[in-house]
Amino acid sequence: MSAILSPEELQEFTQKPTPGRQKRVLDFLGIPYRPRPDGSLIVLRIHAYGPENAPPAHREPQLRLPS
Repeated sequence: MSAILSPEELQEFTQKPTPGRQKRVLDFLGIPYRPRPDGSLIVLRIHAYGPENAPPAHREPQLRLPS
């Protein structure tokens, strides 16, 4: 699962087909986004759905010693 919503996911999330209309929905919901040079939008999954649906963070293995 990517950290960024795909164009299809963004369209499903906003229920709008074009970036201009998607911006209005995201602004109304208070969800941050960044425009790409081609006009499409970048929305992080964590901003759209919350931390429970974000991709897992990479963690370094840790040594567990018996106590």
